[in-house]
Amino acid sequence: MEGCLNDTDIYTLCQTLALAQRTGELYLEDERGQTWLLFLNHGHLAYIADRHSQSLERLQDLLYGQGIPLPATEDLIESASGASWVEYECLWWLVPHCPLAQIQMLWRSLLRESLFDIVSLNRGWFKFCSASPLTPQWHSLPLTSLINDSLGQLREWKKLHPYLRSLDQPLEMTNVKPSLPEPRLRQLEPFIQEHLSVRRLSRRLGRDVITVGKLLLPYLHQGYLQLSPLPTNSQSRPFPPLAWRRSPRVVCVDDAATVRQVVESTLQEAGYEATAIAHPLTALSLIFQLNPDLIFCDIAMPELDGYELCTLLRHTPRFRYTPIIMLTSFVGLPDRLRAKIAGATDYLSKPFTTNELLTITQRYIGGASPLRDVADETLTDVLEQKAVLESSP
Repeated sequence: MEGCLNDTDIYTLCQTLALAQRTGELYLEDERGQTWLLFLNHGHLAYIADRHSQSLERLQDLLYGQGIPLPATEDLIESASGASWVEYECLWWLVPHCPLAQIQMLWRSLLRESLFDIVSLNRGWFKFCSASPLTPQWHSLPLTSLINDSLGQLREWKKLHPYLRSLDQPLEMTNVKPSLPEPRLRQLEPFIQEHLSVRRLSRRLGRDVITVGKLLLPYLHQGYLQLSPLPTNSQSRPFPPLAWRRSPRVVCVDDAATVRQVVESTLQEAGYEATAIAHPLTALSLIFQLNPDLIFCDIAMPELDGYELCTLLRHTPRFRYTPIIMLTSFVGLPDRLRAKIAGATDYLSKPFTTNELLTITQRYIGGASPLRDVADETLTDVLEQKAVLESSP
């Protein structure tokens, strides 16, 4: 299970995994190369590994001033639990050193911080793989409720724009002196002199980022504080880039063999993953497995015409916004209106040239740029099933 994300997909994706009670690993990557790995157990979230989880910075900030010792990073790598994230290892190391309720609170804080970044994604890629649960597992919480909480927090954060946009920009004092004594500003001054970001300041103060943002907002308004540019190393990749990221995937549903051959061969030569399917009822099943970025659909087909297929797809959350291009020999106004009512994005008149096919494909999903020559097991399995279904009487 893999595909592209936009700003409406995170909740739907997580809800799907939660309702199906899936167990495994959900890999997310944004356009800048930032990655997250979510460990799920029967639709519950156990842990999130991201760029912070390979160091103890977050735990050091969360335990600031409490006098609780932390181990050296090198002492935690390759430890008995088998995880490669020192932060998760440290939660277990802390068991004899502080109350379990406090460790539970630390674990929740780590999840909330990572989820806030995840729900802030505007575009990215995902891949879910079924796997054994994370072991040992500290605890797990319902994924859907956590996402709902994070989305509510994101809505509140956006109210602080444009003064606060990034959680990672360091804060610094300006030369403007307060006209009146500001006790809170004096209390914050030692942290600000360290050039802490809003994110790190919220950890140190033990408050969520919204509360801290509202606290800082008056001082930013009045010019007592300002945000420094992001550090140059803030865009570094913690993990290798996605080896599995695919080229845009296109499905063509048409009962005419000539059309299927032209569409499939033309788009494959241009670098797209193109699959042509003859039977609309077969297509309806395989489309959900292929999860295409663009669908070409003939209108005049037996058993299920293009209008009906388009309408069925538009009534599912997954394909509500996927571009669907109708292939038609009819170009009259009534046919265009009917296609629009069914939810079609556009139409391509038959006969069409290869240039016209490529032009309309690029218009809706961009050009193809294959990133790897690695076999796509998911696609292979689906295509084998397609061959079996189409050969059956």
